Amino acid sequence: MEKIGIFGGTFNPIHSGHLMIAEFLREELKLDKVLFIPTGNPPHKDLNVSAIDRYKMVKRAIKTNDKFEVTDIETKRENLSYTVDTIRELKLIYRNAKLYFLIGLDTLFQLRTWKKIDELSKEIDFAVALRPKYIDISKINEEISYLQDNFDTNVEIIHTFQLEISSTDLRKRIRDGKSVKYLMPDNVIEYIEENNLYKND
Repeated sequence: MEKIGIFGGTFNPIHSGHLMIAEFLREELKLDKVLFIPTGNPPHKDLNVSAIDRYKMVKRAIKTNDKFEVTDIETKRENLSYTVDTIRELKLIYRNAKLYFLIGLDTLFQLRTWKKIDELSKEIDFAVALRPKYIDISKINEEISYLQDNFDTNVEIIHTFQLEISSTDLRKRIRDGKSVKYLMPDNVIEYIEENNLYKND
């Protein structure tokens, strides 16, 4: 059975931290591929860069890794994007695959608020990237137990390297005219410059 990692996010912009985490989780979970899904109109965020620009930046960023793919399943959706809707569409495409939703620690503590998390939990497993900086494992285990008991959610913890890069900080550096070289792929930096993104963020 094919194993596919689903990596969703605003990717505003995508950076080296995203790529490193995706590759690390791909190897640890023995995934056949990682599918990047830039959000369209996320219900909790008001984005300043179009969905198509964020999709194109991801497409550029992953082009050198044949285990990475990107889909516009959310960016072409006109209404608000909910994960449960996206996963149901993907299950129709990848009927015989096992899907893992790759998330960060912050997202783990938000899962209980997600739309139809109980139904979503029947469709996929979650893999949480845990960085060494986070020590309070008891709090994490408590949340995982809550999700398992209330929504039958399967969560796997994967210990990853620590690479502190923030999209928010990158947008500020670009706005301030500072270098972001090595913090994201060169072809993404070129796209940002060509399209004058984040300069008036």
